[in-house]
Amino acid sequence: MTSFAIRFSLLSVVLLVLGGCSGGSSPSIGGVVTLDGVPLPDAEVEFTALDRTANIGGTIVRTDSQGKFSQPASSRVGIKPGKFGVFVSQWVDKKTGKAPPAEEMEMQKAGNVLVNKVPFKYNNREEVPNLVVELKPGANNDLKLELRSK
Repeated sequence: MTSFAIRFSLLSVVLLVLGGCSGGSSPSIGGVVTLDGVPLPDAEVEFTALDRTANIGGTIVRTDSQGKFSQPASSRVGIKPGKFGVFVSQWVDKKTGKAPPAEEMEMQKAGNVLVNKVPFKYNNREEVPNLVVELKPGANNDLKLELRSK
């Protein structure tokens, strides 16, 4: 193979790879979660594609102490514009009522040390989600996820 053919082959591979990855950035998402009008701190907010065949991805974000969450646009995050079901959980220690550090969350869930303080209807993945959002291309930073305990 000549050096021209090798360079052309390498360039073709690079262009194919870049072309396959150039779907642009994911939409940015942000907003606030409230439960009965009160900001919900330390909650997991999971965005799951309503149409699982749409191949638009999903993501999980965490709220801060004021119930706010955000995820900037990124080409690395596997989420695209579309309709998403939103599931919300707030896991706290059964004894203290406080959320564990994020890095200890899964281990403590498995150890049955935590309880979810969010009503089941907002995190029941067996039913149609109670919260649905449509993410548009670009910024989606004013999402208001208003949960009710009753």
